[in-house]
Amino acid sequence: MNSKNKKARGARRNADRIIRRIEAYTEQFPEISSFQNDCWHLEMPASQAFLLSDQTPRKEKRRILQTMIDRAEHLMHHRPRNYELSQVMVVLDIGDLWSSQIIIGTEAADFDRFIHPINPNLRRVEQPDPGKLRREWALNIPHHWQTTGFREFIRKENHQLEGEIWFAGVWS
Repeated sequence: MNSKNKKARGARRNADRIIRRIEAYTEQFPEISSFQNDCWHLEMPASQAFLLSDQTPRKEKRRILQTMIDRAEHLMHHRPRNYELSQVMVVLDIGDLWSSQIIIGTEAADFDRFIHPINPNLRRVEQPDPGKLRREWALNIPHHWQTTGFREFIRKENHQLEGEIWFAGVWS
């Protein structure tokens, strides 16, 4: 077994630790005082090196992404009555899983501006097949959720970065 295909030791244990952190941070609906610009977000509570490593098994990455989806759904079901108009979204950055996050927005939050940002260095091309994320990652996304995916092109000084980003959740 060469070093490129070498098994990552403790990958399941590390994934379990990340999942426990996500569950702990999403046990209760966040207080409105923790919202900034009408939004609250939970960034991936994990090591960037672990999530980006080719040695981390895909099934462990999938478990972490599924936990993000499940906990966003949990937050939707446990939101207080005065937050009923809250919007919940999971951002899944397939090329850089470490950038994935859960976002909760008040009714005033402009999620459309987040999905379609105005940035001359960023171009997004919508994925024609919204079921691609479910199939390729075997994720269980609630059927009442919206799912939108994009090929993303980011221009940096002399080069261009390319990735795939998905938005899943309930927003208006």
